[in-house]
Amino acid sequence: METAAAPPADLAARVADLSWYHVLDLPGGITTPGWFDLRPSTTVVPLPASLAGKRCLDVGTWDGFWAFEIERRGAAEVVAIDIDDPQRWDWPPQSIVGGAAKDRLTFLEGFKSQAAGFRLAHEALGSKVERRDLSVYDLTPQEVGTFDVVFLGSLLLHLRDPVRALGALRSVCSGQAVIADMVDLIPSLLRPRTPSARLEGLDQSWWWLPNRAGLLRMVESAGFQIDEATSIYYVPTGPAHPPAPLRSIPKGLLTPKGREQLIMHWRGLPHVAVRARPLG
Repeated sequence: METAAAPPADLAARVADLSWYHVLDLPGGITTPGWFDLRPSTTVVPLPASLAGKRCLDVGTWDGFWAFEIERRGAAEVVAIDIDDPQRWDWPPQSIVGGAAKDRLTFLEGFKSQAAGFRLAHEALGSKVERRDLSVYDLTPQEVGTFDVVFLGSLLLHLRDPVRALGALRSVCSGQAVIADMVDLIPSLLRPRTPSARLEGLDQSWWWLPNRAGLLRMVESAGFQIDEATSIYYVPTGPAHPPAPLRSIPKGLLTPKGREQLIMHWRGLPHVAVRARPLG
């Protein structure tokens, strides 16, 4: 039985009490004030329009945007996985405990709030998505079974071993995989046919930032055959994302990381999405 949607007035107050990563449309005309707005991506990412009868997996679900979108497209069953405790995230250590470690951990723990945003959206939408606290690295057929469609969004850049993660994804994919992730814009434009990736791994929340060719190579290296790949599209920031300080603009133009931040605030996060199927 579906859970009844929360009354709009009560829902608005509960939404306002939480920190949100995703912009989500909830009943009663309520929209969550997320850091990133994935809604325009639904017309770009090569996810089948109908998932009727399919068993589907959403990896790195956070507030559940793609899990609920997959469910909306008619999936028979949706499993969503993510890690609730930031100390178990595969982010660079300095990005979690560097600097003012206590303040940073407090912020991250409050940001995800043990999946409170997902649970509230799940309740409000009357969703049947099953959420599990599980790392992508631990995906196996024995643990979760296999899926007709697996989706992974904006996660690879946060992982120390993205190809290993894609290999785990492949092990539970019996049909097709849709993988959407951030890419390094300038190398994608200047070296469109040469796979490359920039290593960060320090105070930012990401390890590897590939160009478009690099992302495609990662997917292929993990044992997938790519059937479709998008050009670069942008994921805009949401209302909760901090604005870029004006004083940072001149200096930001001088470094790859600075240019990346400026592009994010101007256009959004550059992404590429692929639809692939496991070899063998």
